[in-house]
Amino acid sequence: MRETNSNTESKLQLYNDNLITKTKILTYSIFTLIFIITSYLSIVFIEKQFSGKILFLKNMSANMLLTLGILLFFYFLLDALRFLYVLKTLQIDITLGYLVKLAFINMFLSNITPFATGGAFAQIYFLNKKHISIADATAATTIKTALPIIFFFLTTPIILILDKNLFKIFPKSNNMIYILSLVLLYILTCYGFYRVLKNTNIIKRNLLKTLDIMERKKMISNNKGKKIRNNSILQIDLFALNIKRFLKGKRKYILLSIIFMILYLFILFLFPVIFIRGLNSSISTGQIISIQILITFVTYFAPSPGATGMAEAGFSLMFSNFVGKNNIASLTFSWRFFTMYLGMLIGLIIFYAEIIKNKVQAKKIYNSGG
Repeated sequence: MRETNSNTESKLQLYNDNLITKTKILTYSIFTLIFIITSYLSIVFIEKQFSGKILFLKNMSANMLLTLGILLFFYFLLDALRFLYVLKTLQIDITLGYLVKLAFINMFLSNITPFATGGAFAQIYFLNKKHISIADATAATTIKTALPIIFFFLTTPIILILDKNLFKIFPKSNNMIYILSLVLLYILTCYGFYRVLKNTNIIKRNLLKTLDIMERKKMISNNKGKKIRNNSILQIDLFALNIKRFLKGKRKYILLSIIFMILYLFILFLFPVIFIRGLNSSISTGQIISIQILITFVTYFAPSPGATGMAEAGFSLMFSNFVGKNNIASLTFSWRFFTMYLGMLIGLIIFYAEIIKNKVQAKKIYNSGG
């Protein structure tokens, strides 16, 4: 009897998985197409705007390609390691090999969906496949996402204060407006983060008041307001609970998760350093990294998939002050290729391979009659 129930549950799980993938595959395909088109148009615009040509790989020496290959290895490995120790902090055991595969899938889905929502759902889904509860998987993915955001919110204002040369990336006539806007955004976000951790009821009350006003003003429907209200309250509670849970974990694992996160970001920021050094630029390594921290901080608020468009525009705008304009298009494309496009391509292959594997497995079970 138990065996029959187990087979029935397995069949039901596989049926649900098959149903989910059928509905999601078309959506993800459309998002992928939008990402490709937007990325292509962004690079073409930069190419025409700066009158440069994309000479990808042609100007790269064998030593540079070897260095980039080594960086890629550690880039992908550290992405998995930072997640591994977040999971260990929450007392969740999973193999590093599986997390490497999951890192590629996350890179693909998070960069084709608005606000990187697809990556989080994929991580939860695949972790659940390894018998990790939805609650634990949600906690781990929330913390993994929150740690770099905290890092950027701490470092960005320090960089703006210490590196005066970065001010010239803003139009001179509106210099202070841009800086004050960034500072205000930073203060409001930090305050909101602090209040959520300290007392979620304050944020909830303000959210409910805002939604009530929007409903009365007919800015949103009652059904839409109810949906936003329920989902937002749940997410606020989960976020605060998960951060507190993480902070109560083993100090060793907390420290390792932070160290590997910083190393991951450092490797990510080294790619443009290698490219710009190949152009014989006099800009310092510290300044290249500082600019990228600022770019990443801004792109976190971009609604487009993978911050496409805004990332390329911000990168080309900022580095055009330090690199010859005819090299900007090649520099921007090389940066996106090694830090995003390549990993996304691997993630796309792994993701659809998993979908096909699930379908084949489901078909075999149903054909065998459970």
